[in-house]
Amino acid sequence: MRLLLLIAAATLLGAAANAISPRGLSWTRPLGRGVGAEVAAAGLTPVDLHSASDLVQRKSVLFVDARPMEEYRIGRLPGAIPSTRTPPRDKPIVVYCANEFCDTALKLGAELKKAGYKDVAVFVEGYEAWWNARGAVDQD
Repeated sequence: MRLLLLIAAATLLGAAANAISPRGLSWTRPLGRGVGAEVAAAGLTPVDLHSASDLVQRKSVLFVDARPMEEYRIGRLPGAIPSTRTPPRDKPIVVYCANEFCDTALKLGAELKKAGYKDVAVFVEGYEAWWNARGAVDQD
């Protein structure tokens, strides 16, 4: 009985500490909070999976893959260019990386905005969400 009380007390103390900690684990998003809020705070437009699919179909934006070159070669969104190439300034840009916890796209988007690119967005969910949704991919 004492052991059960000790376990219950430890669980309650742990949950309370987690709840008040600014770096506590999310109960609704156990893997973390992702970069969605940071994208908007950086003045960039967040793009979700559904919107990314529409943009790919309309070919109205240029996708820039912020992942390492070897991942780019294995698979990328249709028409995407690697981050090693300088994107043209005459087309809206959507930057993406692996997933919603990868901040490389956020950093690249902020750099492009700072360099004077006007219309920069970030596909927050990234390539993994695209792949898991069975989106078309280009490969080398």
